[in-house]
Amino acid sequence: MPYFILSLSLILYGLSLSPSALADEILPIAKIVKRPADYQAKVVIVEGRASDVTALPPRFKAHRCAGGPVYDAQLFMLQDQSGSIQVGVAGTCKPNAMQPVVEDERLRIRGVAVADENDPRGIPIIYADAIDRVTP
Repeated sequence: MPYFILSLSLILYGLSLSPSALADEILPIAKIVKRPADYQAKVVIVEGRASDVTALPPRFKAHRCAGGPVYDAQLFMLQDQSGSIQVGVAGTCKPNAMQPVVEDERLRIRGVAVADENDPRGIPIIYADAIDRVTP
């Protein structure tokens, strides 16, 4: 009987492993882009160089800042050896409270991968929770 419980526990543990359970693993961007459904609403970590950095204008009446403005939001492409993916940075409630991403900066991004279900191409975007600068 104890072996049955141990075996069942190991099987259930193995089935529970998912991309979010392995969130400390740096994923190739191509893996997320090729199989967006596998990573939908999951925390992922990717690493690469920033390009096409766009600063978004302050948004006003934002729910996340108690109706106040949101500053320093950005969109950019992150590219590694396998491909590229768009990254969104939500911004902060105070201006200049975070270091903005700059062109050609090497970054490690932890965020949630989301693909728009209404987009026939299903191209995912990563909404960044954390941005770490990586030294070459």
